[in-house]
Amino acid sequence: MKRYKDIEIEKALSLRTRYKYSFAQLQKITGIPASTIRNWCKNEFIGARRDTLLNTNFRKRNSIKQSEIKSLKNFNYLNKNAAKILASIIYWCEGSKYPSTNKLDLTNSDPLLLETFIKLLRSGFTLNESKFRVKLQIHSGQNFSKLKTYWSNILDIPASQFMKPTVTIANGKKRRKDYMGTCTIRYSDYTIQLKLIGIYEQFGESASKLRRSRIAA
Repeated sequence: MKRYKDIEIEKALSLRTRYKYSFAQLQKITGIPASTIRNWCKNEFIGARRDTLLNTNFRKRNSIKQSEIKSLKNFNYLNKNAAKILASIIYWCEGSKYPSTNKLDLTNSDPLLLETFIKLLRSGFTLNESKFRVKLQIHSGQNFSKLKTYWSNILDIPASQFMKPTVTIANGKKRRKDYMGTCTIRYSDYTIQLKLIGIYEQFGESASKLRRSRIAA
């Protein structure tokens, strides 16, 4: 059996401890057989193996997530029409529809989605900022003042334009630690709502007619 230098052993064990690499991954990195490294780590806690699997899966998922980001290389140069289309698609998924309401209402708890939507909306349309209102739904025990400041900064809407919140009583189930309330963006102009609806309806109709061969790679 080949004997390895202490520095080689320490390197393999350090990579295992620090990055939670699997034994197969360590073999590729160090050139040392996975079975040998496994023997060196035979006194590991079971929890360490679980951590390794979790980290390996995390790296795989992250690699897949990053694989298509190159398609956004020109996203900083988004034009007005593209902003309208993207805003309308988000509204199609999450917004309130006419005639159930004659206001633009979009509700979600994801800060990134709401920030993206309102930036696209501002980029695509000429808006009267005084027509924006924000309504939060929060849990009892949460600090409305802090949440109002948080969402005001996210959306770039003054705290003075926030409505009285809806407060719900916790039902005993486990709550997300990072939950910042559910936020509704309201814009009191049904013409903008109808324009978004018109865009996504036309977009959906056009997309439904596309042939696979016509979709550029």
